[in-house]
Amino acid sequence: MATEFVYVDTSQQIYSYDSMTEDILQLNLGHEDILSYETIATTAQGRNVWLIKFGNLSSENKILITASIHAREYMSSQLVMRMLEEYVFNYDSPLKDGSTYRGHFDSVCFYILPMVNPDGVSISQFGLDGAILDSTKTWLSSISTSNRKLSQIKANSNGVDLNRNFPIGFGQGGGLTSAPGLAYYPGVAPLTEIETMALSNLIATNKFNYCINYHSMGKINYYGSNENSAENAVRCRDLAALVSSINKYKPRHCGVANGSFADYFYSVQNTPAVSIEIGTANPVPISQFSDIYNRNVPLWLVLSDLD
Repeated sequence: MATEFVYVDTSQQIYSYDSMTEDILQLNLGHEDILSYETIATTAQGRNVWLIKFGNLSSENKILITASIHAREYMSSQLVMRMLEEYVFNYDSPLKDGSTYRGHFDSVCFYILPMVNPDGVSISQFGLDGAILDSTKTWLSSISTSNRKLSQIKANSNGVDLNRNFPIGFGQGGGLTSAPGLAYYPGVAPLTEIETMALSNLIATNKFNYCINYHSMGKINYYGSNENSAENAVRCRDLAALVSSINKYKPRHCGVANGSFADYFYSVQNTPAVSIEIGTANPVPISQFSDIYNRNVPLWLVLSDLD
């Protein structure tokens, strides 16, 4: 019989960095053979960028999962952690077809970054109280004293949009700003941020078969860019079609590179990635979680069975 969820709270809108950290620790207890965790960076505000490894921890087949690189898109962290809890606590429980998660995941290791931007997430959720450094509170106050407006932050605590801070297409794309702010400031140069350097180091030292980036909003599966190799463009298109067959979101080609992590991932790894846009608002209301979860929970199982 499947185990009921006991840790990841999906009844509340706010899924905080502290709650996520506690859930990581709890999921690891008694499951050290299939789950490990470490920090790959410590942010300017002193929070850890956690990396969870799940499945066959020694497998050379690796799949990268990222969530919450944009602060206000923090339901993606809640989604990833809830999916992970399902897999961990039901690892040996029979599925409808008689197989088990263990049987599927034994040939792959998932590298999961459930909250790439914990400082930004904390500001989006708690306003000025989510910032720790006085310097951060000062620049946030200069933009707005309204926590409601701060809830729309995409950037990190330095006001840099992490998903525009990568080298491929840096400074390109519409809507960019020239100064730190809530969104669309790419920084003075690529990879200036602790969080983006951590991602860069991770993909420089590991070879991944696939990458799934969780974002919101729009119910769209974005894939590819014009900077992709011809071979990987086809692989990206095919992966997006597969993902769309599962979650029923529309696939859409990205076009011009704009400094996103996906653009950089293609250039370093030459393997396919898809960015899944969940929900219909930012932050995504908790009322949408159940539908989002049900659409997306089969995906990692399918990915684990790919050649």
